[in-house]
Amino acid sequence: MAALNWYWRRLRAMGPVEVALRLRKKWFEFKDAKRDQWPSADLSPSSAFPKLPDPASAPEPLRESLKRDAERVASGRLRFFGHLDVQADTPPNWQRDYLACVDMPAGESAFKINHRELPDGAAIKPLWEPSRWYGPVRLAQACWLLGNRRNGEHCLDWLEDWVANNPPYIGWHWTSALESGMRLIAFTWIDAFLTAFEGQNPGDLAKRLAKLRADILPAHVWFTWRHRTFGSSANNHLLGELCGLALANARWPGLATLGPSLATLGRLLERETLRQFHRDGGNFEQALNYQFFAWEFCWEARQALAAADALPPASCDRIDGRLGQAARYFREMQVPSAPWDYGDSDDAFVMPWFKDESRAVVEWWQWIAGNAGQSPFLHLMRGDFDSCLHSDEPKTVQGGWRIFPDTGTAVNALGHWKARLDFSPLGAGSMAAHGHLDAQHLSLWLKGRAMVIDPGTGDYQGNPKLRNWLASRDAHNGPCSSQVSLARREGPFLWASAHSKPLQSLDGEVLETEIRIKRTCLLARTVKPLKSDREGWLVTDSFEEHLGQAGEFIVRWQFATGCEVERIDERAFRVASETVTMRVDIGIGWALAELWRPSGDETVGQLEGIVSPRFMKTEHAPYLKLTAKPGGNTDFTTRFTVA
Repeated sequence: MAALNWYWRRLRAMGPVEVALRLRKKWFEFKDAKRDQWPSADLSPSSAFPKLPDPASAPEPLRESLKRDAERVASGRLRFFGHLDVQADTPPNWQRDYLACVDMPAGESAFKINHRELPDGAAIKPLWEPSRWYGPVRLAQACWLLGNRRNGEHCLDWLEDWVANNPPYIGWHWTSALESGMRLIAFTWIDAFLTAFEGQNPGDLAKRLAKLRADILPAHVWFTWRHRTFGSSANNHLLGELCGLALANARWPGLATLGPSLATLGRLLERETLRQFHRDGGNFEQALNYQFFAWEFCWEARQALAAADALPPASCDRIDGRLGQAARYFREMQVPSAPWDYGDSDDAFVMPWFKDESRAVVEWWQWIAGNAGQSPFLHLMRGDFDSCLHSDEPKTVQGGWRIFPDTGTAVNALGHWKARLDFSPLGAGSMAAHGHLDAQHLSLWLKGRAMVIDPGTGDYQGNPKLRNWLASRDAHNGPCSSQVSLARREGPFLWASAHSKPLQSLDGEVLETEIRIKRTCLLARTVKPLKSDREGWLVTDSFEEHLGQAGEFIVRWQFATGCEVERIDERAFRVASETVTMRVDIGIGWALAELWRPSGDETVGQLEGIVSPRFMKTEHAPYLKLTAKPGGNTDFTTRFTVA
């Protein structure tokens, strides 16, 4: 019944056009369920894309890192989501969730199985992760860059095993067009690396590649185009599908007989790039790692289509302008010394263009900032950021705030501090799928250390209670009242009755945000920079249950992992993280101030205080919960200063 309720609510979030497209999709599924043949296509590769740099220009530290990674992957030591080390088989068991240690064989049509609900603690994301072929890509990179044929042979061993164990449209790996699109991206680069390695004298690798092209490309291109995402589900999924098709069609132009033309892909890419990123550069989905993920899709596809002369100059200019703003937005929002995302993000990346994939976000940030020594692979493959993308710098507004009004975020770098304030809508479209109730949330870094943070994502399907908590208003530090509802969680990737976009205004250097609910309730927060000897921030919160009538509310200041918090006075606290210390003073209006610190014996089910610094990683960290009650003093302030 729970599943039926979710599908009913999901149907209500669709418009009539999307409902019609869903019916068409069902027809396509019926027709493709037993398909084992595709229209013929010329699979001769084009020399136009991709063009690889000279391997000799790779710096030695990158070569050493790639050599270690190739040895690690060849022995089955994989890294999921960039940070979870997993010992897998070689090649992997493609039907196994290695995190849950559960085998999930599926021999029936992919159109008849539900990948959102797996038994025995298994989840689809860990099952899909090896099949994004990051491991084979890394081996192909090492073959090309290091001149190691054995790495190329290992790469093809894995792909041949995947093909043998995952026939088209059967099982878990054919339930998502995004996953097939990402495999097209990976295979395009694998083909380019191994072809470049063999050069003018193709040998055994070339023969094996030719067979894999026939085994992989027709089924993947057909599936990715026919079963692409649309409507309220599109978002970065459609971008990934278009990207896979763009790369494959640019390298093998004959694939146009199986799907869209390059010109069609060019028009769709421009449309989706401008949809995915606001004019100020922020991601439409309100999830910071998807800023990075979606940007990569757009840029990979833009490179391929431009190389194939499928993008008119005006389209290139519009795409480049928007992607330039989007990259600079990420540079402003993220802190490389202590990255913390906001919204629902899963640590995904498109291609491992990194010296160390566990620092993918940091290396991408450093590439945008122009630091070649900190992002050697990106600089090798893409050159300098400013040489390929141009955009205007974000405008600095008075008081040091840089405001991104379309996205609904602002940042302020004050001395040793960095503040990030949210006044965004819940998420993208009618589903707001990856949104969190984080409007009015404030994150703080001091001397590059994360101090006050967003609680993070956790997992998508593995633990619904945890995910609901981390997405909730209670888990974020904006003023929160049980008397009002800002949105209703209807299930995975589905919100209803979402609050309107908060209002924001700037008075001198004081930034104020307001959320109005049904014209009668008001949640307000102001953030004022303090520029005295003890620089910092003064935060003032309030809640009006009815206009002019104060109501009870709470503010939960969630500190980062690694922070040690102690009470030093009735209304004062010290927060230390390594060598960095800040002081927190609270106003006399707060009726209750509860400090919670982890003891080390917390259970998984203890949600308060739990944070998720990376996808599928959770820890407990201290928090300070403040309660305001109507009547009496209304000094509901919190002052953060350098201790």
